[in-house]
Amino acid sequence: MNITQLVLLTNLAEGELSFKEMMEYTGLSRKKLAKSLRMLEHNGYIEKKAFIGNDVIFGITDKGVEELYKHYLFLKKLLADMEFTICSRFEC
Repeated sequence: MNITQLVLLTNLAEGELSFKEMMEYTGLSRKKLAKSLRMLEHNGYIEKKAFIGNDVIFGITDKGVEELYKHYLFLKKLLADMEFTICSRFEC
């Protein structure tokens, strides 16, 4: 799982979004967003919910929420470690 995929899962955890909305929110190119969404869908983390014109609405699956939570725990610990290391060096 890369940071782009985590960003997409985080946004989808807040509610269903269209492809166009995700492009707007993330600033990703169409190609990069499509590749990331395909990977997430292939792994069962997201699913297509609806089609509106030429746009696709995506939603996160239960498996996607579990994956996001697993990474959240890891990142939370990493940030705490980073804060300790940086603050002990730069006295924050």
